[in-house]
Amino acid sequence: MIVQLGKASVTWTCADLEAKLAGHARVLIDVGTGDGRFVYRSAGAHPDTYCIGVDPAGERMREVSWRASRKPARGGRPNALFVVASVQALPEELAGLAHTLTLNFPWASLLSALVLPEAPVLEALRRLVRPGGELIALLNQSVFDDRPYAARLGLPELSDAWIDDALRPAYRAAGFEIRASEIVDGEVPHQTSWGQHLTLASGRRTRLLTAEAIGGSASAAPG
Repeated sequence: MIVQLGKASVTWTCADLEAKLAGHARVLIDVGTGDGRFVYRSAGAHPDTYCIGVDPAGERMREVSWRASRKPARGGRPNALFVVASVQALPEELAGLAHTLTLNFPWASLLSALVLPEAPVLEALRRLVRPGGELIALLNQSVFDDRPYAARLGLPELSDAWIDDALRPAYRAAGFEIRASEIVDGEVPHQTSWGQHLTLASGRRTRLLTAEAIGGSASAAPG
């Protein structure tokens, strides 16, 4: 798999990753991590958790991956990793690792895949999570509340009824059982650069969607 280390993109093997995972009690994977700051902050707050950010745009993760590679005394995060990959081609090395999978304010094709929903993407995400692990998604509900705008983007009305009728069965078929869906006004459970920008604007609402990985062990993700 391709890992971003500052300005360089390097190839890691399973053995490289296993060596880094050793000694960590948990693994967090953040898909669509953007600039990676959520992963960087999470790694600092939870040193027992190995935090992995995944995004197809490696250049956006250059700065934070460089900071993470420094010595801990200078702000380094030895338990943070930044992987260059799209959700359509997730590395096999990440299959079945995540205790927690996060999707923080996804946009464009990833957002559409989560809410339409699209089975191949849900199945690819499921392959990242170990049985009993959790999926936590923060969605910008205000986009869906603006129906003319959402319609132009091809997005459905993200209502409780849509979640019950469309999302629950599709997620269950992919190996996720939706446990809760709620609107959060004001502070969100955790912040990202993108999410913080959204919530600073007046009237923004966030939908918190949580699900549990059910079924057997995840199979390898397609390369």
